[in-house]
Amino acid sequence: MAAGVDSSREAWIDDLRVAVIVGVIGAHVSLIYALDVGWYYRERTASEVAKAVLAGIFSPGLLFGMGLLFFVAGLFTPPALGRKGARRFVIDRLWRLGVPTVAYLLAINPAMNFFGDRAMGEGETVADYFRRTYWDDVELGVAWFIAALLAFSLVYAVWRWRRPVRTELTSPLRRSDLVRAGGFIVVTSFLVRLEFPVLSGDSAWGLNLWEYPQMATLFALGVLARERGWLSAGLSPELRRSCGRAAAVGVVLAIALGVGLTITEDVDRFLGGLRLEATLIPLIEATLALGMSLWVIDWFRRRENRAGTLVRGLGRASFAAYLLHAPLTIILAMALRDVAVPAELKFLGVFSLGLCASFGLGWLATRSRVAGRIL
Repeated sequence: MAAGVDSSREAWIDDLRVAVIVGVIGAHVSLIYALDVGWYYRERTASEVAKAVLAGIFSPGLLFGMGLLFFVAGLFTPPALGRKGARRFVIDRLWRLGVPTVAYLLAINPAMNFFGDRAMGEGETVADYFRRTYWDDVELGVAWFIAALLAFSLVYAVWRWRRPVRTELTSPLRRSDLVRAGGFIVVTSFLVRLEFPVLSGDSAWGLNLWEYPQMATLFALGVLARERGWLSAGLSPELRRSCGRAAAVGVVLAIALGVGLTITEDVDRFLGGLRLEATLIPLIEATLALGMSLWVIDWFRRRENRAGTLVRGLGRASFAAYLLHAPLTIILAMALRDVAVPAELKFLGVFSLGLCASFGLGWLATRSRVAGRIL
């Protein structure tokens, strides 16, 4: 087993998973009612104040939340590989991650596009959709995260099959390690976004390739943190302060960026391309993702390393909640589209109901013998 691995369940992970998935659901509901980003169903508010507030709340999370999940996934991948062995690990990942990926690619995502378009008055008949449009809608949607995690997990399994981890190679985490990781994120993100700008839908199957540099780096850091025991005793006080400062600076810059992008007339200049403005988002996300991920994980490990029955159940249901939240919130939003209340109130209603429905159905799914094997 890799150095620093604790075979007992770490309770803090349930608290963290629930917190991040709550943020993801809120961010995606904000795409329905406020933020000017393409989504399956849109019902925009006219309030610029609401747009700015929601952008300020969710912009930091959009830049680091998924990276934090990849870091956590990397942190728990080495013990899973060591416990199961390469063959069983690969089969398990293909089953747990591959099945939802295919389901989203071929059925769930096209269905959300179809019903969302019809609700906005842009749809076709079912027959015309399958004859003319279905293959244009075959994309992963929110399952890009699962597809990326599957790819990273399989690459790691092959790497460790060829080069087994040396348990004696333990070393402390240094700020220079994070500086190098941040530099890698900035450079590779800028280069990838020359071809695939931020929020670009041009990549095959909606893989969100513009996000891969950060996500791959955070996954790799999580793996190394486990194998080298970087977090076994928590961050050093000095490194904790450094990560906290980086996180604070990143949050302030991300809020300013989110608000700024909602009012600028030329957003594309910041999303990618061979221009100076395109370096701004990679710089902010590298600072925020690395500083916030390590600071948050260290905080949860020190302060929230306990979980009651409810939180443990919600933690187990978090993966299912992630898979279910997009169709559930879209169904709720479409059901409320003719209700004559401000979009801001609809946001609160869909967010609250979608949150309860996603975790509630996710919890039920994990108790099923069949669905529980995947979820």
